[in-house]
Amino acid sequence: MRKIEFVLILIGIVLFSCNSKKTTTNKTKIADTLNHQENKTIQWNKFGANIRNTSKADITMPTTQACEYLNFKTTGRISTSPSMAKGIVYFGSSDHRLYAISLAEKKILWSFTSGAEIRSTPSIFNDVVYFGSSDSNFYALEAKTGKLKWKFKTGDIIVSSPNYDNGVLFFGSYDHTFYAIGATSGLLKWKYTTNDAIHSSPALDSSQVYFGSLDGFMYSLSKTNGKLQWKFKAGDGIVSSPALANNKIYFGCNDDYLYALNRANGNMIWSYKSNDAISSSPAVDNSQVYFGSYDYKFYCIDAYTGTKKWFLQTDGPIHSSPALTDNIVYFTSDDFNLYAIDKNDGKEEWHFRIGNRVHSSPSIYKGMIFFGSFDNTLYAIK
Repeated sequence: MRKIEFVLILIGIVLFSCNSKKTTTNKTKIADTLNHQENKTIQWNKFGANIRNTSKADITMPTTQACEYLNFKTTGRISTSPSMAKGIVYFGSSDHRLYAISLAEKKILWSFTSGAEIRSTPSIFNDVVYFGSSDSNFYALEAKTGKLKWKFKTGDIIVSSPNYDNGVLFFGSYDHTFYAIGATSGLLKWKYTTNDAIHSSPALDSSQVYFGSLDGFMYSLSKTNGKLQWKFKAGDGIVSSPALANNKIYFGCNDDYLYALNRANGNMIWSYKSNDAISSSPAVDNSQVYFGSYDYKFYCIDAYTGTKKWFLQTDGPIHSSPALTDNIVYFTSDDFNLYAIDKNDGKEEWHFRIGNRVHSSPSIYKGMIFFGSFDNTLYAIK
């Protein structure tokens, strides 16, 4: 039975040529192969790309229309974001499975079945894949084989994606609790209880961990013992994950605002109001903040003043978080499109249309863009 399942999954990987109907921009094409930029330090092994969740890759991307490198069909919608390490892409699906696919061979290496849908983006550290499931368990798997190393039981579904530092994993659960557990042992180090579910994925600096809760607070805790350092009250629940840059913490809120706080004390520096809820987690560089809103718009804001630089109108709410490069910012919308936008002036370079809504946030690895969709498909385009 497992052999049959494996063959069926392999059939789901399909190669396509570039759709000539998609919009293009005639600019200098940058050489882009599977091994392009291999000599650079580029990691996207977790949600937000790095421990500070800035969603920034140090790479210059082509501005010409992207084409499909592969797609992979699962039996359920994909709302997790793909994570990559050592030439393998990892992602979860509502069909309860976590998948590992070889990019070079374009084939599935393994899949692991949890007890419910997977909405937590996997993180890969030290050849182990970590993720949460809606079955309330947090899992550790061998990255090469998918073999279970350990699992940790919480009291409700886990959507928060794990972060890692110095042998400790950090994540939240809908049981209102934020956890720190040993990466090797799977044993609890400490926990902290909020007043509502935790959807937000944490960001880390040298001493503290930051996350939001649906109780409307953004929290700063000591990484060592979970002691509260400060908390900031926003106007509604916080789904958005924080990003740390420029000595600030940036995050969106269901009260329609994007906030910038002083990271040391949690005092507000500025806020920017959109026209609807912001579940999108911001991408940040040293001068600008990028995010989407349920108001169908994608925004670029000055990172220091909170002044709007530009926005792009789409035809659907934006749930996903952007991926930022040296020249292009990518994001997806419920209008069935992935957009590639000049990060400085907001001009659309191209868009890539698929068959359904997209809540999965794009990821970047080896010159390719990865994302999943409610059409049950993982896409890799280049």
